[in-house]
Amino acid sequence: MCSEYISVYILDVPYHADCEYTYFVPYGLKDAISKGTAVVVPFGPSNRKKTAIVVNDNATYSGTGAVKPVVSVLSSYFKLSDEMLELCAFMKRQTLCTFGEAVKCVIPSALITKTKEVFSVAKEMEKPTALYEYIKANPNVDLKRLQEKFVDFDGELKRLVKGGYVEKNTVVEERDKSKYETRVFLTVSQDEALEVADGVGSVKLRGKKQGEILRLLCEHGELADKEIYDTLSTLKSSLDTLIKKGLVGTKKIELTRNPYKLKKGERQRVVQSEEQNKAFEELKSLYYDSEPHGALLYGVTGSGKTSVIKKMIDEAIDDGKGVIVLVPEISLTPQTVDIFCGYYGDRVAVVHSALSGGERFDTYKRIVDGKADIVIGTRSAIFAPVKNLGMIVIDEEQEHTYKSDTSPKYLAHDIARFRCAKEGALMLLASATPSLNSYYKAMSGSYTLVKLTKRYGNAVLPDVIVTDMRNERVRGNMGAFGTKLKEYLGSTIEDKRQAILFLNRRGYHSSVTCLDCGKAIECPNCSVALTYHSYRRIDEELSIDNMQEVMGKSGVLKCHYCGYRTRLPSKCECGGSNFSFVGFGTQKTEQELEALYPSTSVLRMDADTTTSKTSYEQILGSFRNKEADVLIGTQMVTKGHDFPLVTLVGVIMADTMLYTSDYRAAERTFSMLTQVIGRAGRAKDRGVAIIQTNSPNDQTIQLSAKQDYEEFYKNEIQIRRAYEFPPFCDIAVLTMSAVDESRLNKNADIIMNRLEQEIRLLGVPVKAYGPFETPIYKTNGRFRKRILIKCKLNGRLREVFSKIYTDFTRSSDKNHLSIDFNPSSI
Repeated sequence: MCSEYISVYILDVPYHADCEYTYFVPYGLKDAISKGTAVVVPFGPSNRKKTAIVVNDNATYSGTGAVKPVVSVLSSYFKLSDEMLELCAFMKRQTLCTFGEAVKCVIPSALITKTKEVFSVAKEMEKPTALYEYIKANPNVDLKRLQEKFVDFDGELKRLVKGGYVEKNTVVEERDKSKYETRVFLTVSQDEALEVADGVGSVKLRGKKQGEILRLLCEHGELADKEIYDTLSTLKSSLDTLIKKGLVGTKKIELTRNPYKLKKGERQRVVQSEEQNKAFEELKSLYYDSEPHGALLYGVTGSGKTSVIKKMIDEAIDDGKGVIVLVPEISLTPQTVDIFCGYYGDRVAVVHSALSGGERFDTYKRIVDGKADIVIGTRSAIFAPVKNLGMIVIDEEQEHTYKSDTSPKYLAHDIARFRCAKEGALMLLASATPSLNSYYKAMSGSYTLVKLTKRYGNAVLPDVIVTDMRNERVRGNMGAFGTKLKEYLGSTIEDKRQAILFLNRRGYHSSVTCLDCGKAIECPNCSVALTYHSYRRIDEELSIDNMQEVMGKSGVLKCHYCGYRTRLPSKCECGGSNFSFVGFGTQKTEQELEALYPSTSVLRMDADTTTSKTSYEQILGSFRNKEADVLIGTQMVTKGHDFPLVTLVGVIMADTMLYTSDYRAAERTFSMLTQVIGRAGRAKDRGVAIIQTNSPNDQTIQLSAKQDYEEFYKNEIQIRRAYEFPPFCDIAVLTMSAVDESRLNKNADIIMNRLEQEIRLLGVPVKAYGPFETPIYKTNGRFRKRILIKCKLNGRLREVFSKIYTDFTRSSDKNHLSIDFNPSSI
């Protein structure tokens, strides 16, 4: 039983109001409330009902005013453990998010109770308006329904409320998120049921369908009511009659929505190499140490890291512990699920953003109830409430997708480190191309470094050929495929083998440029060039004379930032009517390949072809089943996949990633190239990788071709040290945005001056740069500037950022400020 007062965090408040609030607990609710319980409380001057989380069930109150009472208690599933409460508090401190934003990471959205404003008539009106009459005819109508019926009604609604004619209330929308099924069964013996169905029993039936239902139940036993309706094309009334006559009964059972339910296979003994066994024994000794540990499993592509990880999972679950396995993208999940679900069966839960709300809710319940002790998923799976956590695995740990770009702006590694420290668990990072930060920690002793230096079995690393595309352009080849890649593609297809082609740009052409003024056609909402996308195959022979007409009929221009789309204009803003179609994306590459090899089956995997929940499984499954010879894609195809028949990998243009303004450009290029090269020759046949580039002598490309991570690390870490970039400092980015450009400039200067003042008072070494325009200055109609700070983050410095953020959110509604520590890109 809780005390008379509790402290709570309100889930839906701005940052400046995010603090603990004290509430009185009515006697009738004391037994139902404890730390971590979700409750509904009145909040603010209007006492609007809000969802809150109890963080102290033994609070005291020393004030003089009246304390508001708790209204109600929510579902027991919507309750946070002590560990999860501590994790939410950690995220609030670490990322400057609100407590409520942290809770929404930990709890599925289907569990979070929503509140809404409703309106009813309070007193009669002498000259009622149409809005008043509608509210009178529809008591407790919400804003959504009013918006559907009326336009520009806000001012009138406010006047009706202020005049006392209409009252506004807040209601809590709490419903059972579980899915149920009604099962129908016989309440008499089969013989008696058949006699009744044949018209010779003690009970007489009037309808033919009633007899058919009895015969169906005799044949199949218990059935779902929907199965009966669908099989016999009958109505519910026939079933209701049988229930009234006492011949059948019904029961309601809860269903579990699990799209990854697979039959468990046999746990087969994996034959591991001597090197794999050595790695396993090292990790095993760390696992059984009583202290929490971090380890980095670094192994070349195809070295069998997954096999070592699986053996460690066996060790953990045999020890009665739970495990979380993170993969960087949904595109990896089908393969990972096939491996683990087929091995461990129903004890595996899969978590990622493409699950429906109901599926996420049921998966969460399975984990909370202890029915799933192995959780596999993308970044959000790090919050899974696994009982007795023994190990967290972060596969392909270098991937930027482990960092959230929306609040809370957390890094999965930080959450894993926090949870493992609390549970005394092992944090295992795995990659063929570890992030420089992680490898630096391993080299400096913060993590234990475990290496796999050889490919498993008889497989060897592929041969790599670097092609200078400048020579191709000189010879008049302006297409996506160089001579060498075309040669190897032809022989690969002829040998009945498969190829993967990587191009990190979707669409048909990267931009459309006016030949008269030289400007690219830009998005009106963002300061970026629009990308040309074709929505039909372009079969016409293209020439300077007909290109514009054909392209205009065949596609649209799209913005990849705000979603804006438009047809190709007949004229530029300058009045010119001649356009140049520049560059190529996955769509144009696919069509060019089909023209080169007409009988070849091609699959394309990018953001345009993977819009449905099952797109990844369908495309990857088709390719694995040899239903296609070539797979073209963006970075979705570069890592983690294991296709035994792939003997050729082609990188269409390696330079697109190398020359960006981010200090991690070389690291990401090396990682991407190394990973995609590693998809070739993973079985008995030797593989070949072709890297097409305009910079064949670039050190990053050369080291990628050699698959020499350690030499790349050695060179890159010296540059980071010389220029003071992570891991030798932290980076904080303050981004300001506004619709009005002059207001943005004013805010940016105010924040910079405040920051410099606070840093002087703090007396710590900090370097601040800016404010300057972001690389994409305008997005979604908002102008953006940022301040970049190099520092060593600690509690005192975070407090400075928190004070600035608090003051800004308190004073500004329409102008935004976000603060990101060590962002995924700058």
